[in-house]
Amino acid sequence: MLILPIQEAEAGMRLAAPVTHPNKPNQTLLRQGYVLKDNIIERMRSFGISFVYVDHPELDFMDRHLEIYLSPARQEVYYQIKHAISLAQRKTHPGIPYEAYCNTTRELIVALLTQGQNPIYLEQMSRQGSEAVSHAAAVAHLSLLLGLKLESYLISEREHLSWRRARDVVNLGVAAMLHDLGVSRLAGPLRRHCEVDFPDDAGQCEQWQVHPLLGYSMIHDQVGPSAAAAVYQHHQHFDGSGFPALKENNGERHTLSGQRIHVFARIVLCANLFDRLACPPGYRGRRSNLEVLTLMRRQYAGWYDPVVFRALQMIAPPFPPGYRVRLSDGTAAVVTDVNPGSPTRPIVRRLASDAWTLVGSPVDLRDPLTPQIQTELCPEPLEPIGV
Repeated sequence: MLILPIQEAEAGMRLAAPVTHPNKPNQTLLRQGYVLKDNIIERMRSFGISFVYVDHPELDFMDRHLEIYLSPARQEVYYQIKHAISLAQRKTHPGIPYEAYCNTTRELIVALLTQGQNPIYLEQMSRQGSEAVSHAAAVAHLSLLLGLKLESYLISEREHLSWRRARDVVNLGVAAMLHDLGVSRLAGPLRRHCEVDFPDDAGQCEQWQVHPLLGYSMIHDQVGPSAAAAVYQHHQHFDGSGFPALKENNGERHTLSGQRIHVFARIVLCANLFDRLACPPGYRGRRSNLEVLTLMRRQYAGWYDPVVFRALQMIAPPFPPGYRVRLSDGTAAVVTDVNPGSPTRPIVRRLASDAWTLVGSPVDLRDPLTPQIQTELCPEPLEPIGV
């Protein structure tokens, strides 16, 4: 498996994963194993498809990272979110089928566990269909990966529960699926905004910031308490700067901070922020993991739990498997594996001048004597929609 920008795809390459319609995720345009042709590549470009996953004879072992995105559970998450948002937008009480959501989440957890000890989130395959639905599905997927990675942390943060219940992440998945349901009740123009793009008008900004409360009011009596709490608190920042403000008995308003925020909400916030920075509403294209993680550290460090962020860098590493990079000695290489304890220094294989043929043995960049990554090759640019 090699991740290629569509502009570098060539006739004769074989797809390692199917290509779905960017706005209709249930419509497969090209099946896995299809051999690309020039006219088909041009059609994919016209549809706005940015990346393809292609077979590479020496990188078959990395295909396991793709399997989760093709699982029925991942697709069912998408359709359940789409149905809930559709009902909410029609001002209908969503009628959350909580048990069905829990069952789908359990199935997705089982699928995630098949990825092994160090699963990787491949963000290119997380964006399917409408922006609101694809965002919620991506956040649910990433939140569950984080929850599974943070099992010991969940047990310590939920010490009032037995260790079996404390590590259970089913309600985390349900909360992540529904975290932005309240946005669907906002006025049309306000739905286009997100936490990295607040409305310019102070009054509109205040209206937008009510959406966690709206979502909570729609689902709190239908889902588990921890799921409801995470929906309500998913914009409460670790440094206390979040929203919406909460009322105390004396009438004063405040926000939560630190460990007072439910750990599920802290996880959803981190996954939500990652996806919003990667794919801001109103833009075509995607920032790379490296760009997103750098922005999170530099501009949003006070928002998230640092323990959750450390786990995020292992789940969505700066240089995921299949990415091509330029090393400090001038050679090109492809990332073949991630070092969990040192995500900025993965294992790579060098590429010949044709940017396709692998040469030499695997190189572990944790070795201080090896060259280091200088830049990514061909990151996808962000463009305003309509350009």
